[in-house]
Order: sequence, then C-alpha cells, then structure tokens
Amino acid sequence: MASSSEEKIHVARELCKQALWPDVLAFAQQWQAEEPVAAKALYYQGIALAALGRLAEAEASYRRALLMDAADFKIWNNLAALLFETLNRPAEAAQCLAQALQIDPGNQLGWANLASMNGQLDRHADALACAERALAIDPEMVEAHLHRARAAQALGKTEIVRAASEALAQLPPEKFQRVA
Repeated sequence: MASSSEEKIHVARELCKQALWPDVLAFAQQWQAEEPVAAKALYYQGIALAALGRLAEAEASYRRALLMDAADFKIWNNLAALLFETLNRPAEAAQCLAQALQIDPGNQLGWANLASMNGQLDRHADALACAERALAIDPEMVEAHLHRARAAQALGKTEIVRAASEALAQLPPEKFQRVA
C-alpha cells in the first residue's frame, strides 16, 4: 500500500486511467480502512462505484467525503455529474456545481457545465450568466459560446446569438476538437 496521501492519490489515478474499477474500489476501501477520515479515499470509492453502476453507493461515498472535506471542488463536481447525468436530479446537481464554483470560481469548465445544467432546467438567464463567466475566464471556450448562444436564443436575445456565432467563426479549428 502506498504510504503518503500523494502516493495514494497517484495510485488511484493510475488505476482510474486504466478503468480498473474493481481495483480502484478495493484500493480506496483499503485506504479508507487505514485512514478513516481520508476524504480522497471516499472520493475514489465514489468514482469506482459510479463506474460499476452502484449509483446510490457512489452518491453516499461522495456525500461522506464532503462531510470530511466540504472544500474539495472535485468531490462537489463529481457528485453534481452523478446527480445530473445518471440519477436524474438536475436541480440538486446544479446546486452542487454552484457550491463547487464557490470553492473555485476560476474553473471555466465548471461554469460551462453549470450553464448547460441551467439551460436544461429552463433557467436561461442563469445559463447565460454562467456561460459569460466561463468566457470571461477563457474567451475561446467553444462550449461556453454554444451555451451562451443557446440561452440567448431561448431568451430572444438575437444580438447575443449573432455575437456568439461570430465569435465561434473567429476561433481556430483546433478549438473545436474534443479532448479525451
């Protein structure tokens, strides 16, 4: 077993990269048994449990981790994704992501994701504001431009839709490539 927290995080990340979910789970459970207050151990348990389709257990792991470290952006973010994408609890997911962004207000992907969530909840003014926050951090973020245009369209703000389209047309082609 790895000795320091940094080493344990490294091992858990490597197992996750290889999608060895039963191994991630076993490693994180052993880590948590050795360090009962290690929020990251519960975080990695949550990741593994979600990947294994054990969704209620994954949610419980993330929530237990937050009891130990409520200032961890990644735990809030993963809980939000789980709630939104698989547990069909979008309003609660948006609240979790908003909490994460209080911790790390400079996270442009978090703002873009919250823009998407708000848009899907028909909160278009909030979606527009979140997309604009993401663009203030990264003016070349394609997803944020798209969320901005979608929200503006729903709000009938054609000048913003036009501006978003023009901004997208000015971006270099490599900005439109997905990163794995």
